Amino acid sequence: MAEENINTLAEKYQKLRSIPGKIGGGEYDERVDSPTGEKYTVLKALGEQLGLPGTPASDILSKLGKPDELTPSLQPKSATIQTMPGPAIPAGEGGASAESAGQVFYFVYNVRPKEDYLYFKIDPVKETVITSDWHRSSE
Repeated sequence: MAEENINTLAEKYQKLRSIPGKIGGGEYDERVDSPTGEKYTVLKALGEQLGLPGTPASDILSKLGKPDELTPSLQPKSATIQTMPGPAIPAGEGGASAESAGQVFYFVYNVRPKEDYLYFKIDPVKETVITSDWHRSSE
């Protein structure tokens, strides 16, 4: 029953995600542009089910699709600039350590980009959820 519910929610999310709304260059649509609209409530319900520790990252991708952002850190107000191709090696290390080679990463799904989004912190070795939470703007 829970699997059927999550599939229904995932289908609804994919439909809502395809609506451009004001943020996507279209007309304002309460369902997708509001921080408390239908897109938020559906994504919140999906996050509660898929955001449990140990959930395979592949389950998130199969239900929610490609993330709006895939990032090694959550820094909503700053940008990362890549200056050289290849991985960055932390200062003071002679080579890539197990920790730097297996750096966690985040799947980010936006309601409103950089303001309201759901994120999943992913273990790079196990490819499972470590934790999941919301970033909400202070409106």
